[in-house]
Amino acid sequence: MADAPQHKVSPNNPCPFLRMLVAQGLLDDRVATIGDATDVIERVAATGEGSPRLPGIAIRLIALLANGLGPAILLDNGLNGVKLNQLRDGPFDKHGAGSRILDKRARVQPAELERLKDFASQKTTAGGGRELGLDAADIERMMDANYARAEGARRVIDRQIMNGEWPVLLDVMGKDGANGRYLSLREIRGLFEERRLPTRMGKRLRRRD
Repeated sequence: MADAPQHKVSPNNPCPFLRMLVAQGLLDDRVATIGDATDVIERVAATGEGSPRLPGIAIRLIALLANGLGPAILLDNGLNGVKLNQLRDGPFDKHGAGSRILDKRARVQPAELERLKDFASQKTTAGGGRELGLDAADIERMMDANYARAEGARRVIDRQIMNGEWPVLLDVMGKDGANGRYLSLREIRGLFEERRLPTRMGKRLRRRD
């Protein structure tokens, strides 16, 4: 059966996970109330291995601040919701201090996606198979390297923002391998290039719906 057509995603939404949620029709690209955004993110996260739970209060705070820190913007987000098509250049946009897999027009940069292999290693799946993946230590090295190469064009806070991105993705999309949890590079490629959840998570989400 062919996949359902995806919803259009604004290039001004630079977050690969949120881009996937919009593409799959789980969130509106224009505006989503903070409550709805929180509910959707929590529901999708719970389809991961071990049914991970993300702190709702943290999701709500990020959504409140995502479009800007001015009083008018904060009030509008609180009352009307977060605008996912206006996240670029917001407080959490690292302006090239991150992975650089998505450029300013949200186009996937193949060389940067391939660069993940520099930090990955062979992981053993729970069933005994082998695949390239990133565990917590690999992700830490990658984030440090990303921050280091942005010297001269980075903020101190950018390194802290990273801690709320790839490590959280590990919690949500990670697989429980023989030697611990890891992100499958094959599934990360699917998230960026195809804007879809891993098949295992998509099946659980459909059963929940």
